[in-house]
Amino acid sequence: MKFLVILSYSALASATSYFLTVFAPGTTVDGGLFNAAGQGFYTGTSGPATYCPDEINPCPEVEGTLVYAGLTGMAVAVPGGQSIYVAPSGAVQYTRAHSSYIPEGSIVGGWYNKTVLSDCEPTRYVYDFLSTDGSGFGGVKVCPDVESYMDGTGASFRLYAGTKGFNLTDCIDAVGLNLKPVQADIGCWQYI
Repeated sequence: MKFLVILSYSALASATSYFLTVFAPGTTVDGGLFNAAGQGFYTGTSGPATYCPDEINPCPEVEGTLVYAGLTGMAVAVPGGQSIYVAPSGAVQYTRAHSSYIPEGSIVGGWYNKTVLSDCEPTRYVYDFLSTDGSGFGGVKVCPDVESYMDGTGASFRLYAGTKGFNLTDCIDAVGLNLKPVQADIGCWQYI
C-alpha cells in the first residue's frame, strides 16, 4: 500500500476533545486505542486510570482517555489541567494533577497535522511528531516495552515519539495518531 504524505498545520475541525488511536496500516497495533495510565499512554488496557477525590460531588463521569487538539493537554476537570509532553526517552507522558513539573530535556509541542493520501484508502488526517529542539528526530513509535508496574492491566504497547534519547529497537513506526472527536468536554476529573 503506497501512501503520500502531505504536511498540514491546520487545526482539526470543531471538536474540543478526542480519543487517540494509532494509525499503522498492516500492523497488529493499527487502530489500537490509547488509554492513560501511570502518566503514559498504553494500548490493551480496559480503560484509563482515573481519580476523583471524595469532596468532589458529583464526580464527572469517566468518558475514556480524552486529549485536546494539538496534544497540548488532557481533557480533565482538575484545576490547572494536565499537560502532555515528550520525555527525553521519547515516552509520551502527561503531568500529574496539581503540578506543572515537566522533566528537564522534555519537549512540549512538536505535534502537527499530517495528511495521508493513498491510491486504495480514503484520505486520512493524523498527528505526527517532529522534535522542536532542532535535532530533526521525530515520528510516532508504538513499543511493547511496558513497565512492570503495568503488569496485570492488559497494557501491551506504549506510545513514544522519536527523540535524541529514544533508543528502543523493537517498536512499530506508526504513520501517526488518529484523533477521534467526541462530544464530551472532559474525560474525567484527573488521570493518574
